[in-house]
Amino acid sequence: MKRFSFGLKPVLAVLLLCFTFTQGYAQTEAEIKKELETFLNSFAQDYANLPKTRNKQAVLRHFSPEALSSLYIFNISGKARVTQSDYAGFEAYLDNVIRSVGIYIGYEIVELHVTHATSSIAVLTYKVNYETKEEDGIWVKGNETVTMALEKRAGQWVVVNYTIVQVEDEKLKGVCLCEIFSAATPEDGEVVVKTTIPSGRSYSNKFDNFEFKTVGSDQLIRVGDYAFKRLASGIVLAVVDGEEIQLGVSANKRETVLTIIEKYLYRDSCTRLKVK
Repeated sequence: MKRFSFGLKPVLAVLLLCFTFTQGYAQTEAEIKKELETFLNSFAQDYANLPKTRNKQAVLRHFSPEALSSLYIFNISGKARVTQSDYAGFEAYLDNVIRSVGIYIGYEIVELHVTHATSSIAVLTYKVNYETKEEDGIWVKGNETVTMALEKRAGQWVVVNYTIVQVEDEKLKGVCLCEIFSAATPEDGEVVVKTTIPSGRSYSNKFDNFEFKTVGSDQLIRVGDYAFKRLASGIVLAVVDGEEIQLGVSANKRETVLTIIEKYLYRDSCTRLKVK
């Protein structure tokens, strides 16, 4: 019987060829960084376009379903707030953006540093200037420093963990804080309210004196030069140049005050009210 023998040299040649072939397709560091840059720009574009496209899956595709996050916010008053979240929390935030009307998101990446990168895992840090506004003006703007940990799964990069340090620079509309004094007075009488509102690079305090007077079945309310009315049905009206504009419905004196503040006096500054 004739035997076949390949010998050692041909075997080594085949192994060397396979190694060379594999090395030829290995990604270089520059190629990996280019991929990460493309990934980040894609995320930034999809996120900034969300109010227009309303396509949250275009944003979520950049994240692992197991992704976790930490958000540190330093607001214009100098106070800090820390929030821990996950994929479901981020999705809920995107839903809120989609439901909002007339929202604009500015998200400009100004610095990018890839601190570690292989063909399967990566860590990057970037700085972004952000701006959130609605049709009638800016809500808030500032900067964020973001650190992302990524993994490549099925040939695609996804975020598995990220930390955001957000610093507010200017805020013209947001949550307002109300302190109500003498709210337990009878139906007729005065109520003094201190409202803290965002005013650019800081917050300002506004003091308003609400004077209540019952006339027939209605309640007349005066706040400085402004006149309001609460009907027996609970409907609250603003009286402007002889015309009545409905603001909402209130069940009591306290709700009447808050409705006037939120829907009329500081409607351009308050997205919602927090009562102390």
